[in-house]
Amino acid sequence: MSMSRQRRWEQIFTYVGAAVVFLLIVFPMYGLVLTSIQEEDDIRSPDLDLIPRYILTDHYREVLREGHIVPIREAMGNSLMVSVATAVITLLFAFPATYALTRLKLWGSKAILGALMSIYLFPVMLFVAPLYVKAVQFGLIDTYIGLIIPYVAFSLPFSIWLLKGFLEGIPVEIEEAAHLDGCTPWQLFAHIVIPLMRPGIFAVMLMVFILAWTEFLTPLLFTRDIKILTVQLGLYRSTFDIKIGQMAAAAVLTALPVVLLTAFFQRIITQAITAVVDK
Repeated sequence: MSMSRQRRWEQIFTYVGAAVVFLLIVFPMYGLVLTSIQEEDDIRSPDLDLIPRYILTDHYREVLREGHIVPIREAMGNSLMVSVATAVITLLFAFPATYALTRLKLWGSKAILGALMSIYLFPVMLFVAPLYVKAVQFGLIDTYIGLIIPYVAFSLPFSIWLLKGFLEGIPVEIEEAAHLDGCTPWQLFAHIVIPLMRPGIFAVMLMVFILAWTEFLTPLLFTRDIKILTVQLGLYRSTFDIKIGQMAAAAVLTALPVVLLTAFFQRIITQAITAVVDK
C-alpha cells in the first residue's frame, strides 16, 4: 500500500472516529434539550419524535418561577456567587504558590508539587470527612465561606500545576533582564509576569469555575438552607410526581454555562489540559 493511500485511510478512520465520539457526546445532550421543550404527555409517549414538531418553554418558566418547589433560580444565583468566589480566591493563593515553587527553587519544591498532584489519587470522601468535622466545630456548616473553603482546597493543587505549565513557558531570561534594568518585585509581577501569564490565569479561573459549578458531594454535605444548583437538581427525584420536562429544563440550565464556556474557550481549556499533562 502506497504512503498516500495509507495516509488517506488514516484520515478517514480519524474523521469517522471523531464523528462517532461527537455523536456520543452530543446525542444525550440533544435528547435532554428535546425533552425540556416537549409537553409531558409527549415525553412519556414511546413515539417521541427526534425532530420536534413544536417548541414549548413552559418547563423553563415553571422551574424559574419564584416559589417553585425546587428553587432553581435561587440556586443558580448561589452557585454563581460561590463558583466566582472560588475561582478568584483559588487564583490569589495558586499564583504566588506556583511562582515560589517554580522560580525560587525552594528546597523540596519538586516533592511538594508531586504531593499536591498525588492528592487526586485518593477518594474525595477521604478529605471531605475531616473538613466536615472542622466545619462543624467552627460553625461553618450551611455558610458560604464554609462551602468555598473546601472548594478552594480541592482546586488549589490542580491550579498550581496548571499555572506551573504556563509559567515554565516564559523564559526566565526575561525576568533576569528585568531585574538588571532595576525592576522591583512588584513591577516584575505587574508589568511582565502577569501579562505573560494572562492565558494561564484565565484558564485557571475558567477551570475552577467549572469544577465549582458542577460539584455535588461537597454542597450536599456542607449545606442545608443554602440552595446549590447541583443539589437542587437531585431533589426532583424525591418528589411524588416527577415532572420529567421540568427536570430536563433544570438540567439544561445547569449544564448551559459549562457548555457555553467550553465551546467559546475550548482553545484555552485544551492548552491548559495539555500544560498539566506535559508536566
